[in-house]
Amino acid sequence: MKTILKISFLLTVLSVLFFACQKEVSYELGNTKKSVGSLQTDGSGGCLGAIVFGTFYKDTALNASHYANISVNVDTAGSYSITTDTVQGYYFSAKGNFTATGTQVVKLVGNGKPLSAGTHIFIVSYNGTICEFSVNVAVGTGGSSVFTVNCASAVPSGTYAKGIALTSANTVVLNVTVTNIGTWSISTAPAVNGIIFSGSGTFAATGAQTITLTASGTPAAAGLFSFPVNVSGTICNFSITCTTIPDYFPRTTNSNWSYEFDSNPNDSLLIKVIPQTLSANGNTYNIFMYTDNAALGFDTSGYYRKSGSDYYEFLDMGSYIGLNEVKWMDFLFLKDNQTVGATWVTPNIDGTFTPPGGGTPVPVTLRWEFSIIQQNASVPVKGISYPNTIEVKQELRQLVAGSWILAGYFKNFYSRDKGLIKQDLYDDLDALQVQLDVRRMVIY
Repeated sequence: MKTILKISFLLTVLSVLFFACQKEVSYELGNTKKSVGSLQTDGSGGCLGAIVFGTFYKDTALNASHYANISVNVDTAGSYSITTDTVQGYYFSAKGNFTATGTQVVKLVGNGKPLSAGTHIFIVSYNGTICEFSVNVAVGTGGSSVFTVNCASAVPSGTYAKGIALTSANTVVLNVTVTNIGTWSISTAPAVNGIIFSGSGTFAATGAQTITLTASGTPAAAGLFSFPVNVSGTICNFSITCTTIPDYFPRTTNSNWSYEFDSNPNDSLLIKVIPQTLSANGNTYNIFMYTDNAALGFDTSGYYRKSGSDYYEFLDMGSYIGLNEVKWMDFLFLKDNQTVGATWVTPNIDGTFTPPGGGTPVPVTLRWEFSIIQQNASVPVKGISYPNTIEVKQELRQLVAGSWILAGYFKNFYSRDKGLIKQDLYDDLDALQVQLDVRRMVIY
């Protein structure tokens, strides 16, 4: 007979903090051991033996032929993720597994499009070590056609919102008049409010035509911003309005929160967002790190993304709720556009659970049930009132004899543009077990 999961069990497997529920060993899926090693450098900090392949042109997108080989001294074999910073619109990266120790050559593939000509210095990061290599970018043809641009008739597309990375859907269409056919290349660099529009192509005929410039970057602020288009020394400008979209779980790089357990100032947790991201199942997730002792360093606490008004965590649900099986899933934990009383549930989670102290694993079927308790509420936390807060009840239930039986639940409080400000954990008898309160935050 199936045994109902009681909160005494939950407390042994659920972290009190929702987004610090599990420790990951790497940015890769599964339990792949992360490699240990260091980048090899010359006496001046350059990447030892670095070789750059491919010809780089301004305003020309990179492909697989654009890459750099660098040397890594591997002490412990395992997975790796090596990347450079982004310079003038492009960067280099590689992921994989080292199967042997010693000196290994890693191929860093180029991504993006150089926005300016010249010599660009890239910083490579791996396992706490860094080195540098340089890339020379040529002007290229720069465009052989002769044409003029009418910025007054610009037609922008896409949503431009503070803190939301732009995609290929963010474009502007410009009317042009072509005098001589040939290639064309336009970039609005340097960035305005974190945004650059660029495009290139070929005019096969003269006369009135249109061109499309695609945006890249992330808007830094809300407001009206003007972008210059420079063609043969003649400049016109078009404008883009950037808005602010409410975000109840910020994921911006370097944002950080400090939490306190049960009003004990000596029992706390620090969370921060790092620049690296995780790609899985066609989605890109921001990576959160946590520590309860900064002297011991940080560990991975979770992978998060937002789609419209929905917020997801990519996690091993088996580890999260204490099952014996690994069950990675895209976990929808918040909807910020729902009214009070709105509900949603996760798919059923089937697995086995070994009772505390051992014994025969028990088959179980579980699911999470969510409901909106408050919307746009003002919630006090440690003497500070947080307006525009959503309260979400998150219940873990087990299927027993055709009925979904409560095992325990969270009350989660998400404040607009601030994130999780409070979380309370209750058992199946509605008794408060643990409470978590934010005491400091910095949102970028």
